[in-house]
Amino acid sequence: MTVGKVKGRAIEAGAIGADQLALSSISMDRLSQVDLNIAPEILEIQVDSPTAGQDTTWLWTWEQSTLPYARRTITNSPEAQVPLYKQGTYTVNNYAAYDVHGTMTQTHTIKLKWIDGAGDDNLVSWAINNPGNPISKTHPDINGGNATDVQQININVPSTVTPPTLTAPSATYDVVNNGAGAYTFSQAAAGDNPNIGPWRRGGTYTINVNAVGHPFYLTTDNGTNWTQGAYAFEYTDGVTGSRTDNGTLTITVPNDAPDTLYYQCGNHSAMRGAIVVKDLAVETNASGNYVLYFQHTQEGHKTPIEIRPIPSMVNQMCLVYDQNADKFVPQDLATYVENTPSFKLKIQEVAGTSTLVGEGGEPIVPRVTIYYDSTYLPLVGNTEGDLAFATDTSRLYVWDGSAWAQTSSPSISTQFHGFKTDANGDLIWYPDVTQLQDGNNEDIYDLVITGGSDQVFSLDGNGYLISTV
Repeated sequence: MTVGKVKGRAIEAGAIGADQLALSSISMDRLSQVDLNIAPEILEIQVDSPTAGQDTTWLWTWEQSTLPYARRTITNSPEAQVPLYKQGTYTVNNYAAYDVHGTMTQTHTIKLKWIDGAGDDNLVSWAINNPGNPISKTHPDINGGNATDVQQININVPSTVTPPTLTAPSATYDVVNNGAGAYTFSQAAAGDNPNIGPWRRGGTYTINVNAVGHPFYLTTDNGTNWTQGAYAFEYTDGVTGSRTDNGTLTITVPNDAPDTLYYQCGNHSAMRGAIVVKDLAVETNASGNYVLYFQHTQEGHKTPIEIRPIPSMVNQMCLVYDQNADKFVPQDLATYVENTPSFKLKIQEVAGTSTLVGEGGEPIVPRVTIYYDSTYLPLVGNTEGDLAFATDTSRLYVWDGSAWAQTSSPSISTQFHGFKTDANGDLIWYPDVTQLQDGNNEDIYDLVITGGSDQVFSLDGNGYLISTV
């Protein structure tokens, strides 16, 4: 069998057998000059946190991306989860790191961590703070569009993501009493009676208590069995300094600690909160992907980050030739249009065509076509009255039957039809230019065409210009 149209260099050695040639079943990925691998994502991400309090929300902003990633455009959105893709390159600009704005009472730095929780333990090594920080940036929808010093983080996700051996974390809380109704936290957590954590099994946590008359202890009881001074179900494994009201309680969380603990005042039932306890491990979701965290130094101020594999080809993608790689590679059609000026211009020329029709349906202006070079206006195939707009001169041209006549503004040439307001202020079509010559240029319009390529204009029985779409 002879194959005359497939060159030898286009076929991988040993990849195609005679049976496949006979059955016409050569798949695209068998051709060495076709690379179906998807290019890694490159994206700039803006993040802000212009409010105050425990569990403050990060607000995310990014532009719509191409297939197959196909992120939607979001602006100051409190995302439940943010995806990053393997081999992706990301620039994250944190607008809350240096300049206080909105209702902020403090600045909010951000870190990419393997696990959530307070402190600086277990940072991701391939997320690097720009050594030039702070960097001045401006975004129209962040901080009122004002120039803002941002914390810039450069992230290069590896092709294979391998969690490191995690460090048992540590965190410190300062606690005072707010009357007899609440413990007020600062440092690793903030606010009155906040739920805190997660504490990691094996981690060490220090609570500095300054609340005389309000003994602080840990318990497995959620308050149901509380009795003043009884310290019901007090939890003391790994704990020192329990029941202090002016000192330090420290706990190294045992491996068999329950998933939920509580802190409690021995004298007042209302002074309590929950503590989440987790294993010291990187999380995975139902898809088997690792979940990391963009996190402020304080607990709760976080957004989960899913590390996803590069997606495969999807519908509406095309193959284009990459000269550098000497291969055909997948590309989003939108990217192809942007990277191919001739194709883009042709689409814009076709999309820029509009037709103005008279009352009886006859064309008044057969075509309005957009061109990007006035020296290339066509000299054949035109109908008298055709309009052409050239972006290089920002001028409208009219075909007078033998040549393109350039318009002037604000008055119009005696060759033109045009629009004019009548005594009632309505815009009227005047086929006879002499009717426009009233000496008041403010009433004269250079043939106004509005709308998209599917916008059609007509004149009603009274001579008013109406739009029919």
